Amino acid sequence: MGHGKKSESEVEGKQESGGFRKEFLLFLVVFLAIWLLSYLLTRRYPGFTEDLETLIAREVAFCLDLLRHRFTIDSSVLRLLTSHGTEKMVVITECTGLYTTIIYFAIIGAYPARLKEKGLGLLIGVPAIHILNLARMVFIALVLYHKRDLFHFFHGYLWQVSFVVFMLLLVILWMTKIVKPKGASTDGHG
Repeated sequence: MGHGKKSESEVEGKQESGGFRKEFLLFLVVFLAIWLLSYLLTRRYPGFTEDLETLIAREVAFCLDLLRHRFTIDSSVLRLLTSHGTEKMVVITECTGLYTTIIYFAIIGAYPARLKEKGLGLLIGVPAIHILNLARMVFIALVLYHKRDLFHFFHGYLWQVSFVVFMLLLVILWMTKIVKPKGASTDGHG
């Protein structure tokens, strides 16, 4: 090592960090492109989001019926017939889990993984997000039905944070359990 010369490990470290920056920048660009395209598609086809709102409302109604709660349903509007009067619950697009699913889809799509791994991530994650969202909506309906004063806390704070954490845990689970490192064999023969 002379004056101003860098060791091989210093040069390799810079190349590796430059590679990471490029990979991360590519991830961000692809993530944003997928997210934006998906979001714009939901805006382009509002009938899809309206149908999704109605579907979620019907699923919530199905669960409330199983739990023997009284209500009426009209499209995406549930009217809960409580002991303290009628409570109205409107399922809007933000209540469907669609935007969380789009973010999850964009993360999986942008992450450098094999197509099969991405497909498995979507096959597991999208239904999991839907099921958790349905549980969230039923829980919120039950809170509205029984303890209206707690509705805003559960709807606006607790479940929002829990839903994002759940989605991020799904991503981490997918990255650690399903995605194989680059160069690793997927056929089990090393």
